[in-house]
Amino acid sequence: MSELQEIQQLFSASASAIETRYAQRSQQPGEVSPMQLADALRKLFQVFEELDEKNGANSALPYNDPSELGEHGILLAADLVNWAERLQLPQAKSDIEKIAVGIALWVARHGGEIRELETVVNGFAASANTTTSDEALRALFLATKAVLEHAAPAIKADTDQANPGRPWRVLNFNFAIVATRIQDAQLMHEAFDTLSRNLPQDAPAFFEEGLKQSDKPVYGPVVKNLMQEYFARWTVRH
Repeated sequence: MSELQEIQQLFSASASAIETRYAQRSQQPGEVSPMQLADALRKLFQVFEELDEKNGANSALPYNDPSELGEHGILLAADLVNWAERLQLPQAKSDIEKIAVGIALWVARHGGEIRELETVVNGFAASANTTTSDEALRALFLATKAVLEHAAPAIKADTDQANPGRPWRVLNFNFAIVATRIQDAQLMHEAFDTLSRNLPQDAPAFFEEGLKQSDKPVYGPVVKNLMQEYFARWTVRH
């Protein structure tokens, strides 16, 4: 089953749950319903499939097609997430957030830029909370890396540094945390270097806290040594 088929399968169940719960409530005139949002996403997935078949699953697309389509899809998913939250459907909310990750990865595969991050970052967090196997963590690491690399320049500029909860910051932190959970020195070097480059103002505190956490029995000497190495780099630098 392809990545696109997987997110469509996940979407079918979560959208159905949202639509069923919505139908049981009093509806407000003029509101955009979950049915309308879900229908728009279904049509968008059809466009994704057609573009994949015509151009190849990993080929560059003309103009701004992947960027614009991805932005539209992630915003639709965000609106559905809001409905799931309002209707008290936590599993559907989590699943739709994961679908936003799938849309972002589709954009990345086609060389586009990812212009909306918040719902995608929440989707990564939902996956990380239920991921324990080494194989699944490595897949999560690669997916996070792709989103970081293909984030729009305006996001990478990181101008809103006063907001500690900004998606760009959270995504970089989670990238490093996933690498730490894998306890692979090569992946940790890559993630720590990425964080140091993207968030230099946050790196010292991250590695200081990481060094404290590395004393936990779950972590081996690789984690402890690398946290010490990177903390020392920032201590000397500052």
